[in-house]
Amino acid sequence: MGSSMQTGLLLVLGTIVSFVGWFGFYPDDGQTGAVERAQAIMADASTAKVGILLGYGGMLAVFIGVLNITRSMAMAGGAGSFYGNVATVLGMAMVAGLVMNLGLEYGIAEATSAAGGVTLAGVSLAMEGAFQLAMGVLVLMLGAGIALAKNFHVGAAALAVIAGGILLLGSFVDADTLGFAGWIGFMLTNLVLGGLSIRAKSA
Repeated sequence: MGSSMQTGLLLVLGTIVSFVGWFGFYPDDGQTGAVERAQAIMADASTAKVGILLGYGGMLAVFIGVLNITRSMAMAGGAGSFYGNVATVLGMAMVAGLVMNLGLEYGIAEATSAAGGVTLAGVSLAMEGAFQLAMGVLVLMLGAGIALAKNFHVGAAALAVIAGGILLLGSFVDADTLGFAGWIGFMLTNLVLGGLSIRAKSA
């Protein structure tokens, strides 16, 4: 299986698995505080664990796929190499952050006291704030790199730039709808890039 096919499958399947995990099993809607999140996860720990593993596992697959794209742009040395390099560094940091947050959320489900669960949920929420900011910059760099390198359709670059811009704006404006819209835009970008990668391999 070629690298383009692997990248495409990581992006497409990772997005689908993550979506199922967050919306099908994860008990919290992502717009609550630490106390509410801890209560929701601890109230149905078994279902929450499935959602956590699927949600974060899918996101890890997505970012590995994104890293395959950004790394190839950085190594190509063309017009998009700078943006690809920045996105690669951010992507590696975010993979590490996802693993850490997975452990924190799983710890909430395993917590033996409400106080312990709330403490872990507070740390998890704090990390998510920084995560959104970094993801916004990454997706923006990804879109700019694609536009310059012309390694994907210009529509994919535009979608990435829009999604990244919304994520960045949502990091500074207190509006949950912006963060959600940016996240959905990022998921759509992944599906488009994944589909294009699979199509390029099949052509």
